[in-house]
Amino acid sequence: MPRDDRGADHAVPLRELARNARFAVQLAWRADRRSLLQVLTAQCVSALGLVAVLLLLRQVVGGALTGAGAGPASPPGAQVLIPVIAGVAALGTASGVLRVAAAARQRILAVKVDRYAVASVLRAADRAELARFEDPAFHDRLQRAVFASRSQPAMVVTALAGALQAMLTVCAVSGVLLMTVWWLLPLALMSVIPTLRASREERSAGYGLHRALSENRRARQYLERLLTGREEAKEIRSLHLGPTLRGRWDEQFQREITEAEAMHRLHARRKITARLTGDLTTAAVIGTMWWLVATETVGLPTALTALVGLWQISLRMQMIGALVNGLGESVLYLRDLREFGVTEDADGEDSRPGTARDGFVSLHAESIGFRYPGMTTPVLKNVGVTLRAGEIVALVGVNGSGKTTLAKILSGLYRPDSGQLTYNGEPDPEPGTLRDTTAVVFQDFVRYKLSAADNITYGRPQTPPDRARAARAAERAGAHAFLDRLPRGYDTVLGKEFSDSADLSLGQWQRLALARAFYRDSDFVVLDEPSASLDPQAEAELFGRIRELFADRTVLLITHRFANVREADRIYVLDGGEVVEQGDHDSLLKADGVYTRLYRLQADAYQDA
Repeated sequence: MPRDDRGADHAVPLRELARNARFAVQLAWRADRRSLLQVLTAQCVSALGLVAVLLLLRQVVGGALTGAGAGPASPPGAQVLIPVIAGVAALGTASGVLRVAAAARQRILAVKVDRYAVASVLRAADRAELARFEDPAFHDRLQRAVFASRSQPAMVVTALAGALQAMLTVCAVSGVLLMTVWWLLPLALMSVIPTLRASREERSAGYGLHRALSENRRARQYLERLLTGREEAKEIRSLHLGPTLRGRWDEQFQREITEAEAMHRLHARRKITARLTGDLTTAAVIGTMWWLVATETVGLPTALTALVGLWQISLRMQMIGALVNGLGESVLYLRDLREFGVTEDADGEDSRPGTARDGFVSLHAESIGFRYPGMTTPVLKNVGVTLRAGEIVALVGVNGSGKTTLAKILSGLYRPDSGQLTYNGEPDPEPGTLRDTTAVVFQDFVRYKLSAADNITYGRPQTPPDRARAARAAERAGAHAFLDRLPRGYDTVLGKEFSDSADLSLGQWQRLALARAFYRDSDFVVLDEPSASLDPQAEAELFGRIRELFADRTVLLITHRFANVREADRIYVLDGGEVVEQGDHDSLLKADGVYTRLYRLQADAYQDA
């Protein structure tokens, strides 16, 4: 069942909010510092322009009143009134032009920040150890980081720019009020406190709901893939499973709708109450000001300037409240982005080992233990195997005995929880070193819906693609003939989802995966059920030529078909995560143990036939 943490306290200290906001600005700075500086400069200039408008407004009102009192013949303020009005109009025009330019630059900045943030998440996910993908909690963090990377950093930067302009305006107008009616300022600020408080409560509740629904959304995405995937379509229709899956998807979505409705109803009531409280405070201030003008305690020009200033402060504080609400929630999402490990420069150099490597001499595993995240039972216990240059070593055993897990450890995809690996005499090699010297053909190989050439040359992506080398790899894997017959040859996109594309049979896809391994040209090759999708003739040809095809390389072979391991130099039999037998085919048959029992079960089936 999805983990429900709605009851958790998701209120975040101001220090944490500030830290995440600073992180957003850092992302924007790395993405496009020039645009960021231009946006911030525009906001500062806009705030100063509003102060100038207020001061000119006071001059206009004062001049108009003076002129009215002097009579129509010779108004003392007329000489400056028209230039002042012209100045106000010019400032309004300049402010409008500045807003348009700043908005355009802001949109450009948002796109660049979005790209940078998403690229950072993809980079962090790519650097994560494979074992972490077995942990549901990691997938929840990845889900939240992906969500946070899409538009959230750009929203934060945009909101920060707007909030900066609003705060600068409030500070500037407050300065004008301090010079005229200073006692009005505390009342103006008090009118927006209820709204800010209600916004903070809504922000925390929204983020809490977001965290609680992480696994729910992952489940929905999986159901959507089942309902829309090409590979799944045949079985979904064969079983008439669509209505059942849609019903489950709808149930999952309804949970989010129900909880979102309850949260928004509650906080809408709170925000309405807060807004009414603030507006009543503002109305009381306006009434007080009207009384002061009537009793001639405050002059009309000062009162009008103060009320316009109060109106601007109220508008800007309401804007700040709305921005803080959206900003605060986005900033909370940025914590997910930051905690996922998005701190490196997405355009920086990859720190993994390059293609230069020493030749494979030996790989020894001693007392290896491994447990998947969240599991109580270990998959491997005290396992020891040895591989030497030029050998073919086989791993056999029933399903779930730990063969593929051990292969992933030996090829640097998992780190063992206990025990030690020794590579070429050096203990505890870096996983990247093992991966760089290994080619793996998985049983559940990836079918890249890209060109045939890409599917092969991705075997060694660090080097420029070599078409001649790709063709030779395809020849060795028995794939060249059918690839050459494709509409555009090796440039044909594979997968019916795209225009001008072609599809392959499962056996042809497996040959393409083998070609990718040949193109990689590694000294150590792991073959995990490499013939599972091949027909009997193709399988016989592969294993009949395995020493020729992988000459001078070390091969780790995983298979359920015992006839294919008879020529292996050494066979390890795994049972329950432990090596229970080892030796060559003949010696294992003589031992009359697990290997003999499994071998005879398969042999008897063929003899009966």
